[in-house]
Amino acid sequence: MEKPGFVIGNIAKGKDLWDRGKLISDIWKALKKTSVLLKAPRRFGKTTIMNNLYEYPKEDFKVFFIDTEGMSSPEDLISKLLSETLSELRLLKTYKTAAESVKRFLKVFEGIGITAPGMGDAEIRIKIRESVEKDWQTKGSELITALRWLEDEIIFILDELPVLVQYIEKKHGSSTAAQFLHWFRGIRQMPELSNIRWVVGGSIGIEHVLEKIGAGTQTINDFQILNVGPFSEEDGKAYVKALLQNEGGIKRIANSTLEAILELIGAPVPYFLQILTYESLNEMGRARKKTLNNVLIDKAYQEGVLGPASRTYFEHYYSRLKDYYDKNTEQIAKHLLLEVARQREAPRAELFRLFKQISNGEMTDEAFSYLMTDLENDFYIAFDTSNASYRFTTNILRDWWLRHHDLMEALN
Repeated sequence: MEKPGFVIGNIAKGKDLWDRGKLISDIWKALKKTSVLLKAPRRFGKTTIMNNLYEYPKEDFKVFFIDTEGMSSPEDLISKLLSETLSELRLLKTYKTAAESVKRFLKVFEGIGITAPGMGDAEIRIKIRESVEKDWQTKGSELITALRWLEDEIIFILDELPVLVQYIEKKHGSSTAAQFLHWFRGIRQMPELSNIRWVVGGSIGIEHVLEKIGAGTQTINDFQILNVGPFSEEDGKAYVKALLQNEGGIKRIANSTLEAILELIGAPVPYFLQILTYESLNEMGRARKKTLNNVLIDKAYQEGVLGPASRTYFEHYYSRLKDYYDKNTEQIAKHLLLEVARQREAPRAELFRLFKQISNGEMTDEAFSYLMTDLENDFYIAFDTSNASYRFTTNILRDWWLRHHDLMEALN
C-alpha cells in the first residue's frame, strides 16, 4: 500500500484514503439491491468515502454527488438534482445523437422551457425551480419520475441529509420538513424508479431530527444503514507508522511510539491520529531530533493538540450543540458532558440526578434517555453496561473539553 500524507480536515483521495476498502465494497454490494444511509460522526471520513464512490463508480453505474450545503427547501434539492442530471446528459449527448431513452428523458423538460442544448447550469436550475416551487411534491415527483427513461443504474449521493432537514424545518416549519421526508421516501419506493439508488449521509443523529419534527423512523426504514467507525487498533498503528515514514522520513519506528500515540487519543479516529502525528513531527523538528520518543509525543499532545492554536480542530464538537438543541437542552448537554469528562466514568444514576437538578425537574425521564442516546450516537460518550456508567469515547476529546470548557461551565 502506498504511503499516505496529511489531509487534515480535507477529503482523502488516492493513497491518502487508508483502510476503507471493505466498507466501500460493502456499500457497492448494498447498492445492488437498496439505498444506503451512511452514518458517522464528523471527521470520521464519511465524505471521503462518498467522494470515492463518485470518483470510482462501478461499471454500468452513473453517480451524481449532490452538495446540499446552502439548501433550505425541498425545491432547492429537486432543482439541483435534476439540473445536474440534465447538464451531464447534455454535455455527453446532443438531440441528434442521443439514445432514444435519453431523448425521452430530455423531452419531459421541454415542457418547462428547457430546450436549447447550450443552456447553462444556472439557467436550467432556475427553470426547474420555478416549475416546482408552487407544488414541489406533485411537480417534483413528475419531473423526477422522468429518470425512469434512463438506461443506466443511477446513484445520487446526498451528504448531510439531517442538516438539510434541519434547515427546511427552520425556514418552513416541522410540517414541511416531515412532508419532505415522507415525499423523499415515496420517491425511493416508486417501482418505475428501480434504476435509482441513493446514498445519504449524516454526521448528526438522524433519529433526533426525526423526533424533533415528528416524522418517525418509518421515513428512513428502507435504507440499509452502514456505520463509519474508527480504525481497529492494529490498523490505527499501521496508519500512524505510514504517516511517520512518509511525512517524517522516520525509517525505524518503535512499537512503543505507536502505542503512545494511540493511548493518548483513545479510539483511533483517522482525523485525531493525523492531528497528533502532525503535531508530534512538528515537535520533533523543533527539538532537532531524528526520531520520536514519548516525551516529545506528550509535549506535542499537551501544547500542540490541546493548545489554543489548535482549538479549531475540535471547536465544532462544542458549537454544534447550539445548532442541535434548544438553549435549555444545549446547556444541560454541556453540563452532563463536562461531568463525564471530570469523572472519566460517570454513573448513569448520578448523571440523571444532575439532569433533574439542572432542569429543575421540568424535563421528563424520557427526555434524559433521548439526550444520552443522542450524545452516544454523535460519538461524544459511550455507555458501559458492566457498571452502568458513561465515559468519553475518545481521550483526546475529553481532555480538550476539560482544557477549554471546564471553567466556563463551572461559572455558568
